[in-house]
Amino acid sequence: MPECVTLPVIWGRRRRLKNVRMRDVLMESVNAVVNPSYWQFYLTRGDAEWASDRVSDDGYRDHLECIDGFVYVGTSTYGSPTSVTIEVHDSEPAPMTADRVFEVTLDGEGSMALWDWQPGDGPVARVELPKGLVTLRGSWTGEMAASMSPECEAPAGSPSPEEIRLQLWPRDHRTSSVPR
Repeated sequence: MPECVTLPVIWGRRRRLKNVRMRDVLMESVNAVVNPSYWQFYLTRGDAEWASDRVSDDGYRDHLECIDGFVYVGTSTYGSPTSVTIEVHDSEPAPMTADRVFEVTLDGEGSMALWDWQPGDGPVARVELPKGLVTLRGSWTGEMAASMSPECEAPAGSPSPEEIRLQLWPRDHRTSSVPR
């Protein structure tokens, strides 16, 4: 929960103090399009080992799992280009309305890279993260529309109707009620 501080508020010639709730600050935001395959793409933090072969059944069900500094992210379409927004905050942001929301704790050090299904071409995007443990909240919208596409694929050359927002913030600034 953001902390509450007292800031001066001035009306006319009088100076009064009023409690104002401080909000989280968006430190960095990146919009990208990933090309998933087999309903998935990945994130890595720093020099994390590739761990796509260690994703659990729970991770596949939830569409999100962190294995040390490696993160599996599931999609609702087999391989259609998918819009991903990554936001780095200084504290827990308000949850957004979404079809699916899950959180994991991301371990490791260093920046975070967003990868297509195959890592051979290099990262699609990269963001700097605060030091230490980081909470990663994944929010999926457009899942129903994506699942209604024939064989869970958008028409050739079309982007997926699904959008994924990944919000990250330092782990010590959280008391969340979002499923983990």
